[in-house]
Amino acid sequence: MVNAEASSGDSVASPVPAAPTALSWMDCVRLATAHNPDLQSSREGVLNSNAVHLGAYSTLYPQITASLSDTRGYIGSYLGAPSNYSTAYLAQLSLSQTIFDGFTTKGNIDQTRAELALAFASLNSEKAVISFNLKSAFAQLLYAQQLIIISRNVIDIRQNTARLVRLLYQGGQEDKGAMLLSNADLDQANIDFNQALRTNDLSGLQLEVVVGQELPKPVRAAGDLNTEPLPVTPDFRKLAVLTPAYFEKRAQTDAAAAGITLAESGWYPHISAGASVYQSDSQLPLRERGLSADISASYPIFEGGRTYFDVKAADASFRQSLAELQSGTNQAALTLAQNFKSLVDSQENVRIQNELLEATGLRYKIAEASYRNGLMSFQDFETITDSYVSQQQTCLSAQLSAVIAEASWEEARGLGAIP
Repeated sequence: MVNAEASSGDSVASPVPAAPTALSWMDCVRLATAHNPDLQSSREGVLNSNAVHLGAYSTLYPQITASLSDTRGYIGSYLGAPSNYSTAYLAQLSLSQTIFDGFTTKGNIDQTRAELALAFASLNSEKAVISFNLKSAFAQLLYAQQLIIISRNVIDIRQNTARLVRLLYQGGQEDKGAMLLSNADLDQANIDFNQALRTNDLSGLQLEVVVGQELPKPVRAAGDLNTEPLPVTPDFRKLAVLTPAYFEKRAQTDAAAAGITLAESGWYPHISAGASVYQSDSQLPLRERGLSADISASYPIFEGGRTYFDVKAADASFRQSLAELQSGTNQAALTLAQNFKSLVDSQENVRIQNELLEATGLRYKIAEASYRNGLMSFQDFETITDSYVSQQQTCLSAQLSAVIAEASWEEARGLGAIP
């Protein structure tokens, strides 16, 4: 925008900078879903595991190979025999099919299926982590913005107090120590304001890191530091078996079970069949044609105990994964209970801190009027003012803690805003 009212010298006012666009919560969710590098990495991990899983089926299908060779030979002369040169051309098409491989293919398919399930569980876990980080960063930015407002309000309070104490001191109604203390409080309020500005800048950078994209400066967030109503106390053990951590452990157990199948494949014979057609000759075009077919079976008689020990190791690995699954389920239930308790405690703390803020705010107004009229000492007025100033920041911190506790509860359940 350009100012149309220029001075007589035809000077033009500089453009007014546009106000920064405030990002809503859903704006941040869309940006993180599209650009967060950790989320992209987990998605690629799923694609990789899916490709490996599909590749495990390849042994079930026939393998077809085409080959073309040109062989040149030379035998030197010896004992009167002349030198001999030879040429052989061969074009061949071969087909082979595994009939039975001791359940190796089945074990590979089961194992890669479990690894694919593990990749999906890891992706869901990463979504929950990113959602927690995003909600925490967004809440931190809202907190920093509100902290700036509170810091400005505190500066106004300290300025009014310092001005009132200075007037009373000049009128001989207050001592110099009270005036110096009120000035020091004002200096501290200015320092706190500058710290709030730096906190806001840092919070904006933190949000950029989570969404995975640079944001227009200054970074602003639109919203309130509110939490959803408290849920009814759930059955934590039932919730534990619905978490990504549980599905990760279960997928690892399934992979260990498939490892037993792979290890036991050494006890069984391997059977395969094949056929090939070929044309060959010592010169082109190829005139000699042929067809061959074969079936083969092999059985390991003695491998130095390798299969036996492989099976023993696979059994132990499976039992270990079962124990870890049980332990992980118990730990997940405990984590859920702890996070739920923190959520309940933090929401109740917000309610109490809001009540205290209302009370200290009213006390401050009454105390200011009393001190102005000489009905209260500076020491009592200073104590009430400090309590009101401190309570504003305490209340804001309680709201931030409640939002982060809610984000932790969602993360523990494997939930979040990332689709």
